[in-house]
Amino acid sequence: MKTAAVGLVVILIAVAMPAASMVSKEPARVIRVISADTLTVLYRGKWEEIKLIGPEAPQTALNDKAYEEALRDSATPEEILQRGLKATEFVKGLLHYGSQVWIEFDALKRDRYSRLLGYVYLADGRMLNEVILRQGLARLFLVPPNLRYSQRFQELARLAKRGTQPPGR
Repeated sequence: MKTAAVGLVVILIAVAMPAASMVSKEPARVIRVISADTLTVLYRGKWEEIKLIGPEAPQTALNDKAYEEALRDSATPEEILQRGLKATEFVKGLLHYGSQVWIEFDALKRDRYSRLLGYVYLADGRMLNEVILRQGLARLFLVPPNLRYSQRFQELARLAKRGTQPPGR
């Protein structure tokens, strides 16, 4: 009887645990850093592009989006490109060809361009999405339904804008 009660308690605790704590991460290898928020990875035996959920890094090529960003940020297109290149170089300092990463997916696994959408974890356990936002290298861009870490991301973006760093990692 005591064993059955303990078993029941264990089951109840497991069911009551928040879903985020039961989220799994899948392994991938970095093939290349396309930009600060987009990578090519080897995932499940295929080369795939993955767009990080949350950070929207500045453009690295002179295109319509670079001009739009420049107008939005009261900057020149050249300043946007410099920011984008700086952010990309930062990520290249963290990841190189063959780097092991882990991907966590949210509600929507792919975008309209068939890219994977996810949270990418570095070998040291840090979430790349958070690192980029914490450094102020990208603006926050949230798209429902992928909002699992939206509150954390909003706080990081707010602190980065103010020039302060959150405690912890």
